[in-house]
Amino acid sequence: MVSDKMALMIKDNADELTKRLCRDLLSREETKSYRSLDQNIVYERVYEVYNKLDSWLQSEKGKTAEIKRYFTELGKRRYHEGIPLNEEIMTLMLVKRHLWLFVLEKHYFDSSFELQQALQFNNRVVLFFDRITYHVTNGYEQEMIKTAGKKQ
Repeated sequence: MVSDKMALMIKDNADELTKRLCRDLLSREETKSYRSLDQNIVYERVYEVYNKLDSWLQSEKGKTAEIKRYFTELGKRRYHEGIPLNEEIMTLMLVKRHLWLFVLEKHYFDSSFELQQALQFNNRVVLFFDRITYHVTNGYEQEMIKTAGKKQ
């Protein structure tokens, strides 16, 4: 299936995808807070998302709980690191954008059938990123509320 091949291609090229995204992420005004973090840490975090994407896209219930936990905690970490929520959401959008641009750049499709399967894969990726954006936002807001409660 094309979507399985694409997921494997993403995993196999996680390093290149990560380097591209990091250059973009660290140069954009919309994500300027990331410049305050160690660049190796930024690289490791982005790499982990691309490297695990294929397994996270599987719809097993155990992985759904793992994804929720991982990205809720990620939102909490970003809050404590001082990364504004809008910059974290922009980062997730950039991860998704670079992924699709990479797939298109590789001219991966030989037929309209494969392109249709790729679009179905893209729909799964979009749904995945919508869900993780929700979990990151939820974790971020939990920490914000908890911190505001401590200040009172």
